[in-house]
Amino acid sequence: MLRSVANPRLSPLAWVLALTAILAHSDAIVRMMRIAGPVSISLLEAMSMLGWTLAALACFICMERRHRVLGAILLACAAFGAAVTDRGRAYPAENMPGWELTTHIVLSMGAAALLFAAAVTALLLLFLDRRLHTRRLVDLPSILPPIDALEKVMFRLIGAGFVLLSVALLTGFVFVTNLFEQHLIHKTVLSLAAWVIFGILLMGRYRYGWRGRSAVRLTLTGFATLALAYFGSKFVLETLLGRHYG
Repeated sequence: MLRSVANPRLSPLAWVLALTAILAHSDAIVRMMRIAGPVSISLLEAMSMLGWTLAALACFICMERRHRVLGAILLACAAFGAAVTDRGRAYPAENMPGWELTTHIVLSMGAAALLFAAAVTALLLLFLDRRLHTRRLVDLPSILPPIDALEKVMFRLIGAGFVLLSVALLTGFVFVTNLFEQHLIHKTVLSLAAWVIFGILLMGRYRYGWRGRSAVRLTLTGFATLALAYFGSKFVLETLLGRHYG
């Protein structure tokens, strides 16, 4: 996919490989769910599902050839997620969430994938910005998109991710009945903090035209907070406390 930016003749092969990988990953997830249960989502299983969502998102991004650098990076991250499929622990049926929490989890995964892609875009912008300030842009490969185009993609991803995160938080408040008993208060607080960070960033962009390093820093800070909320909380619950609540 990355090489197809400079060599369009490789595009058909790139798409066949990417779609075949997604189908194989889908089959692996379905097999995992049949064995471990419908929604038995451990930390590694969550990473696998996030990887699948990233791969699907990458395909949409790769439809525009100049953004395939970003799409290729997301596909590489998705490959890591696919590699840990069915490596997680299976939990007893009584600890599995119902359709309500499944909806919350799916929305959370979608938001995490979009905001992960935004964070990757922010890192690319940071790389290009440093090259610009050291006047080494001439050395950059021609496959990289312009800074302005990348910045627009980043804010579109943040906007879509913010909407999904808002709905995910709302469903969490509606369907989770006892945050303290389930040890989810830290996850909730950190998720709200990430929501506030991205909300401030979008408002600053809309009202004051925020861009550049300030936008990149807020994007990376927001995603780091969100990753700590979900994956950090799951690690503590499962590894240190030996509990599981989806």
